[in-house]
This record gives sequence, structure tokens and C-alpha cells, in this order.
Amino acid sequence: MNTQTGTFIFTLLLAGSCSVAMAEDLVVVVNKANPVSDVSSAQLKKMVLGQQTSWTWGKKVSVLLRGPGQAERDGVLRSVCGMSENEYNQFTMHADLNGQTLGEPKIVSSAAAVRQSVIGNPGAIGFLRPSELNDTVKPISVDGISAGQPGYKIKSAN
Repeated sequence: MNTQTGTFIFTLLLAGSCSVAMAEDLVVVVNKANPVSDVSSAQLKKMVLGQQTSWTWGKKVSVLLRGPGQAERDGVLRSVCGMSENEYNQFTMHADLNGQTLGEPKIVSSAAAVRQSVIGNPGAIGFLRPSELNDTVKPISVDGISAGQPGYKIKSAN
């Protein structure tokens, strides 16, 4: 292998590792009236999969997800549910075929739509990049760890 080829391969490997390292935390947000400040990863998974449809304080859970193909949605499905989009679709189709009623997520198109939906619904829960966060919504931790802290596991897909 010549030097140019070696440099090219090294550059490709470096670029690939950088893109993996740049996965950004996704902050879990709720309405400011929601008394919850922390959820377990198991509880969050049940919410996203529509298996937990009520908060412990009685309000109906309303999960907000970005549309298919968006990095935030792919990241939530992967890091919260351990699923790809196809696996998630198979899960919901299987549940429908078995007559299970799941609390389906509401699809939102943007960070502004996530914030607006959370503001208008005390039971809503959504996911934002840290740069999209403002004081209109309340960030909560997962398993006692907040976004930006070591060990936080909810990441965007890119």
C-alpha cells in the first residue's frame, strides 16, 4: 500500500470514529406542571413503546417523537428501546395484530413543535437536543443521570 492510500484509509477511519463520537445527548423534557424529575430507563422504554399510558400521578402519558428518518427519533428508538425503525414498526404491527392497545406516540416535526406540545399537555414527554432546550419545558433525568453527565445514554443517531 502506498502512502496516499494509507493516508486516505486513515482519514476515512478517523472521520467514521468522529461521527460516532459526535452523537449528541437528547434531553428528556416534560411539562413544568409534571411533578416527576426522574424516570427509570425501563419506565421510559414502556412509555415510548406505549405500554405505560399513565403517569404515577394520574395524567395520561403523551409521547412526542420526531418523524421517521430524523436523527432524534432514530436515537430515541435505538437508545431507549434498543430498536431500529423497522423493529419498532414490527413491534407496533405485532401489537395491533394481537389486539393490544398501545399509546402511540404523537409525531412532531420540529423542536418548536415538541416544546409547544409539552407546554400544552401536562402529561407530554419529548426529546430535545440541548441547544433546543429553553425554560418553557422541564428537563428530567433518566436513572438519576441528566443529559450532559457521564453515563447518560439517550443520544441522537448522529
